[in-house]
Amino acid sequence: MIKAFLVSGAVAIAGAALGSPAIADQGFYVNPEINIGVGTETGVGGAVTDLHVGYEFKNGAYAQFGPSLVTPDTGDSEIELSGKAGISGGPIYTEVSFSTGDNETTGNIKVGGRF
Repeated sequence: MIKAFLVSGAVAIAGAALGSPAIADQGFYVNPEINIGVGTETGVGGAVTDLHVGYEFKNGAYAQFGPSLVTPDTGDSEIELSGKAGISGGPIYTEVSFSTGDNETTGNIKVGGRF
């Protein structure tokens, strides 16, 4: 409970600081995101809510990091850490990401195109 309070407080302070025009013009941003699992037979499942703070460089590369609230469809919610970094060039983009967990840290690589 205390960990959740500290993380939420840090995110609120970071969000307020990053919301100022002077900081936002420097490439910093806040990226809240929720991913909800849905199955054709099981219905709505668990969710992961990311509260990331990031920075976008002038070349289009970016990096973001922050807490993730993992809410399974059954059981207790947990706070983990996650982050991602990526870059795009023309229609092609790539992203690497990670998430901590109780037993292991997992990573993903995404490559795609936008046409």
